[in-house]
Amino acid sequence: MQVIECTNQALPELFDPEVPDNPVLWAVLNGRHSGRALVDNVLSPSQCVLRTDPGLTFASHQVSQEFLQHALAYLRRDGELWLHGFKWSDSGSIAPRPNRISQRIEFYDYDPNDSRLEELKARLPQGFNIQRIDRDLIERCEWRDEMKFYCGSLENFLSNALGFCLMHGQEIICEAYVSSFGATYAEIGAITREYYRGKGYAPTTCTFLLQECEQRGFHGYWSCEMDNLASIRVARKLGFRREKLYQVLEYDRLR
Repeated sequence: MQVIECTNQALPELFDPEVPDNPVLWAVLNGRHSGRALVDNVLSPSQCVLRTDPGLTFASHQVSQEFLQHALAYLRRDGELWLHGFKWSDSGSIAPRPNRISQRIEFYDYDPNDSRLEELKARLPQGFNIQRIDRDLIERCEWRDEMKFYCGSLENFLSNALGFCLMHGQEIICEAYVSSFGATYAEIGAITREYYRGKGYAPTTCTFLLQECEQRGFHGYWSCEMDNLASIRVARKLGFRREKLYQVLEYDRLR
Protein backbone atom coordinates (compact mmCIF):
# COMPACT_ATOMS: atom_id res chain seq x y z
CA MET A 1 0.00 0.00 0.00
CA GLN A 2 1.41 3.37 -1.06
CA VAL A 3 0.93 6.49 1.06
CA ILE A 4 1.91 9.84 -0.41
CA GLU A 5 2.75 12.97 1.55
CA CYS A 6 0.62 15.80 0.23
CA THR A 7 1.43 19.48 0.69
CA ASN A 8 -2.00 20.59 -0.55
CA GLN A 9 -4.23 20.92 2.51
CA ALA A 10 -7.45 21.48 0.51
CA LEU A 11 -8.93 18.21 1.77
CA PRO A 12 -11.87 19.15 4.02
CA GLU A 13 -14.47 17.28 1.96
CA LEU A 14 -12.79 14.01 2.97
CA PHE A 15 -13.30 14.53 6.71
CA ASP A 16 -16.20 14.30 9.13
CA PRO A 17 -16.92 17.86 10.30
CA GLU A 18 -18.16 16.52 13.66
CA VAL A 19 -15.10 14.40 14.48
CA PRO A 20 -14.00 14.92 18.10
CA ASP A 21 -11.55 17.81 18.49
CA ASN A 22 -12.47 18.99 15.00
CA PRO A 23 -11.25 22.61 15.52
CA VAL A 24 -7.70 21.24 15.66
CA LEU A 25 -8.18 19.40 12.37
CA TRP A 26 -9.72 22.36 10.57
CA ALA A 27 -7.08 24.76 11.85
CA VAL A 28 -4.63 22.72 9.76
CA LEU A 29 -6.94 22.28 6.77
CA ASN A 30 -7.50 26.05 6.69
CA GLY A 31 -3.80 26.87 7.02
CA ARG A 32 -3.87 28.38 10.50
CA HIS A 33 -1.72 25.63 12.01
CA SER A 34 0.69 23.23 10.35
CA GLY A 35 0.55 19.49 9.90
CA ARG A 36 1.21 16.62 7.49
CA ALA A 37 -1.31 14.94 5.22
CA LEU A 38 -0.90 11.47 3.70
CA VAL A 39 -3.16 10.54 0.78
CA ASP A 40 -3.65 7.61 -1.57
CA ASN A 41 -3.57 9.79 -4.71
CA VAL A 42 -2.26 13.35 -4.97
CA LEU A 43 -4.40 14.37 -7.95
CA SER A 44 -7.62 12.75 -6.76
CA PRO A 45 -7.35 11.67 -3.12
CA SER A 46 -10.04 9.44 -1.70
CA GLN A 47 -8.30 8.62 1.59
CA CYS A 48 -6.26 10.80 3.91
CA VAL A 49 -4.63 10.63 7.32
CA LEU A 50 -3.62 13.99 8.75
CA ARG A 51 -1.30 14.56 11.70
CA THR A 52 -0.98 17.98 13.27
CA ASP A 53 2.51 18.99 14.36
CA PRO A 54 1.72 18.26 18.04
CA GLY A 55 0.59 14.74 17.03
CA LEU A 56 -3.22 14.90 16.99
CA THR A 57 -4.21 12.64 14.10
CA PHE A 58 -7.39 12.27 12.04
CA ALA A 59 -8.50 9.88 9.31
CA SER A 60 -10.87 10.65 6.44
CA HIS A 61 -14.28 9.17 5.69
CA GLN A 62 -14.28 5.47 4.79
CA VAL A 63 -10.56 5.06 5.25
CA SER A 64 -9.49 1.47 4.71
CA GLN A 65 -7.79 -0.58 7.37
CA GLU A 66 -4.77 -1.11 5.11
CA PHE A 67 -4.32 2.59 4.34
CA LEU A 68 -4.83 3.64 7.96
CA GLN A 69 -2.30 1.17 9.30
CA HIS A 70 0.33 2.09 6.69
CA ALA A 71 -0.20 5.81 7.25
CA LEU A 72 0.05 5.52 11.03
CA ALA A 73 3.24 3.47 10.77
CA TYR A 74 4.70 6.12 8.44
CA LEU A 75 3.82 9.00 10.76
CA ARG A 76 4.94 7.24 13.92
CA ARG A 77 8.53 7.27 12.67
CA ASP A 78 8.65 10.95 13.59
CA GLY A 79 6.93 10.79 16.96
CA GLU A 80 3.99 9.63 19.03
CA LEU A 81 0.47 10.42 17.89
CA TRP A 82 -3.09 10.52 19.15
CA LEU A 83 -5.78 9.16 16.81
CA HIS A 84 -9.22 10.76 17.03
CA GLY A 85 -12.56 9.48 15.79
CA PHE A 86 -12.11 5.76 16.51
CA LYS A 87 -13.23 3.40 19.25
CA TRP A 88 -10.97 0.45 19.81
CA SER A 89 -11.85 -3.08 20.83
CA ASP A 90 -10.35 -6.50 20.23
CA SER A 91 -12.89 -7.02 17.46
CA GLY A 92 -14.39 -4.61 14.97
CA SER A 93 -11.81 -1.81 14.95
CA ILE A 94 -9.80 -1.03 11.83
CA ALA A 95 -7.24 0.92 13.86
CA PRO A 96 -4.18 -0.97 15.10
CA ARG A 97 -3.93 -1.80 18.81
CA PRO A 98 -2.99 1.41 20.65
CA ASN A 99 -0.39 1.68 23.38
CA ARG A 100 -2.93 3.54 25.53
CA ILE A 101 -6.52 4.76 25.33
CA SER A 102 -7.58 8.13 26.68
CA GLN A 103 -11.21 8.59 27.74
CA ARG A 104 -12.44 12.10 26.96
CA ILE A 105 -15.61 14.20 26.82
CA GLU A 106 -16.53 17.01 24.43
CA PHE A 107 -19.02 19.85 24.86
CA TYR A 108 -20.70 21.95 22.19
CA ASP A 109 -23.99 23.63 21.24
CA TYR A 110 -24.66 26.47 23.69
CA ASP A 111 -26.93 29.47 23.34
CA PRO A 112 -24.80 32.63 22.94
CA ASN A 113 -27.82 34.64 24.14
CA ASP A 114 -28.28 32.54 27.28
CA SER A 115 -28.79 34.84 30.26
CA ARG A 116 -26.37 32.78 32.34
CA LEU A 117 -23.47 34.07 30.20
CA GLU A 118 -24.37 37.66 31.02
CA GLU A 119 -24.74 36.69 34.66
CA LEU A 120 -21.25 35.17 34.62
CA LYS A 121 -19.81 38.30 33.00
CA ALA A 122 -21.47 40.40 35.68
CA ARG A 123 -19.54 38.46 38.33
CA LEU A 124 -16.29 40.14 37.27
CA PRO A 125 -14.96 41.20 40.69
CA GLN A 126 -14.45 44.87 41.45
CA GLY A 127 -10.87 45.87 40.77
CA PHE A 128 -10.37 43.03 38.26
CA ASN A 129 -10.25 43.42 34.48
CA ILE A 130 -10.05 41.30 31.32
CA GLN A 131 -6.95 41.76 29.16
CA ARG A 132 -6.24 40.23 25.77
CA ILE A 133 -3.03 38.21 25.74
CA ASP A 134 -0.30 39.94 23.75
CA ARG A 135 3.39 39.22 23.19
CA ASP A 136 4.43 40.57 26.59
CA LEU A 137 1.64 38.94 28.58
CA ILE A 138 2.01 35.46 27.07
CA GLU A 139 5.53 35.29 28.49
CA ARG A 140 4.03 35.44 31.99
CA CYS A 141 1.22 32.95 31.36
CA GLU A 142 1.10 29.49 32.93
CA TRP A 143 0.07 27.94 29.62
CA ARG A 144 2.74 29.71 27.59
CA ASP A 145 4.49 26.47 26.64
CA GLU A 146 1.19 24.69 25.93
CA MET A 147 0.17 27.39 23.45
CA LYS A 148 3.60 27.25 21.84
CA PHE A 149 3.26 23.48 21.53
CA TYR A 150 -0.27 23.36 20.10
CA CYS A 151 0.12 26.38 17.82
CA GLY A 152 3.66 25.61 16.66
CA SER A 153 5.11 28.88 17.95
CA LEU A 154 4.13 31.84 20.08
CA GLU A 155 4.07 33.96 16.94
CA ASN A 156 1.48 31.64 15.40
CA PHE A 157 -0.54 31.69 18.61
CA LEU A 158 -0.64 35.49 18.50
CA SER A 159 -1.57 35.48 14.80
CA ASN A 160 -4.03 32.58 14.59
CA ALA A 161 -5.30 31.87 18.11
CA LEU A 162 -6.60 33.96 20.98
CA GLY A 163 -6.35 34.39 24.72
CA PHE A 164 -7.73 36.53 27.54
CA CYS A 165 -6.47 36.92 31.09
CA LEU A 166 -8.38 37.90 34.18
CA MET A 167 -6.09 40.41 35.87
CA HIS A 168 -5.87 42.04 39.28
CA GLY A 169 -3.42 44.82 38.75
CA GLN A 170 -0.42 43.12 37.16
CA GLU A 171 -1.26 39.70 38.60
CA ILE A 172 -2.68 37.02 36.31
CA ILE A 173 -5.61 35.29 38.01
CA CYS A 174 -7.05 33.15 35.18
CA GLU A 175 -6.13 32.41 31.56
CA ALA A 176 -8.68 31.47 28.86
CA TYR A 177 -7.62 30.42 25.38
CA VAL A 178 -8.74 29.54 21.89
CA SER A 179 -5.94 27.23 20.80
CA SER A 180 -7.56 26.45 17.42
CA PHE A 181 -10.07 28.21 15.21
CA GLY A 182 -11.61 25.50 13.05
CA ALA A 183 -14.34 25.67 10.41
CA THR A 184 -17.20 26.79 12.66
CA TYR A 185 -15.94 25.83 16.11
CA ALA A 186 -13.21 27.30 18.31
CA GLU A 187 -11.43 25.04 20.82
CA ILE A 188 -11.41 26.77 24.20
CA GLY A 189 -9.91 26.01 27.57
CA ALA A 190 -8.90 27.78 30.74
CA ILE A 191 -6.61 27.57 33.74
CA THR A 192 -6.80 29.46 37.03
CA ARG A 193 -3.80 30.08 39.23
CA GLU A 194 -3.88 27.52 42.02
CA TYR A 195 -4.42 29.97 44.89
CA TYR A 196 -7.57 31.37 43.22
CA ARG A 197 -9.28 28.15 42.19
CA GLY A 198 -12.82 27.37 43.28
CA LYS A 199 -14.00 31.00 43.13
CA GLY A 200 -15.72 30.87 39.71
CA TYR A 201 -13.09 32.90 37.88
CA ALA A 202 -12.69 30.48 34.95
CA PRO A 203 -16.35 30.58 33.77
CA THR A 204 -16.37 34.38 34.07
CA THR A 205 -13.18 34.73 32.03
CA CYS A 206 -14.44 32.26 29.42
CA THR A 207 -17.63 34.24 28.81
CA PHE A 208 -15.55 37.12 27.45
CA LEU A 209 -13.69 34.66 25.22
CA LEU A 210 -16.91 33.09 23.96
CA GLN A 211 -18.30 36.52 23.14
CA GLU A 212 -15.21 37.32 21.06
CA CYS A 213 -15.53 33.96 19.26
CA GLU A 214 -19.15 34.67 18.38
CA GLN A 215 -18.22 38.10 17.04
CA ARG A 216 -15.70 36.37 14.75
CA GLY A 217 -18.28 33.86 13.56
CA PHE A 218 -17.18 30.85 15.64
CA HIS A 219 -18.96 28.79 18.29
CA GLY A 220 -17.11 27.62 21.36
CA TYR A 221 -16.10 23.96 21.74
CA TRP A 222 -14.73 22.36 24.91
CA SER A 223 -13.04 19.02 25.51
CA CYS A 224 -11.11 17.43 28.35
CA GLU A 225 -10.15 14.16 30.00
CA MET A 226 -13.03 12.36 31.71
CA ASP A 227 -11.30 12.60 35.10
CA ASN A 228 -10.84 16.38 34.86
CA LEU A 229 -13.87 17.18 36.98
CA ALA A 230 -12.99 20.86 37.40
CA SER A 231 -12.88 21.34 33.62
CA ILE A 232 -16.21 19.53 33.22
CA ARG A 233 -17.82 21.80 35.82
CA VAL A 234 -16.65 24.92 33.96
CA ALA A 235 -18.07 23.62 30.65
CA ARG A 236 -21.44 22.92 32.24
CA LYS A 237 -21.56 26.33 33.89
CA LEU A 238 -21.06 27.88 30.46
CA GLY A 239 -24.27 26.25 29.28
CA PHE A 240 -23.07 23.70 26.75
CA ARG A 241 -26.11 21.60 25.90
CA ARG A 242 -24.52 18.61 24.18
CA GLU A 243 -21.98 16.27 25.75
CA LYS A 244 -20.36 13.30 24.07
CA LEU A 245 -17.86 10.72 25.29
CA TYR A 246 -15.08 9.64 22.97
CA GLN A 247 -11.74 7.85 22.93
CA VAL A 248 -8.33 8.94 21.76
CA LEU A 249 -6.04 6.09 20.73
CA GLU A 250 -2.44 6.80 21.72
CA TYR A 251 0.50 5.37 19.79
CA ASP A 252 4.16 5.56 20.72
CA ARG A 253 6.90 6.49 18.29
CA LEU A 254 8.23 3.66 16.15
CA ARG A 255 11.98 3.32 16.45
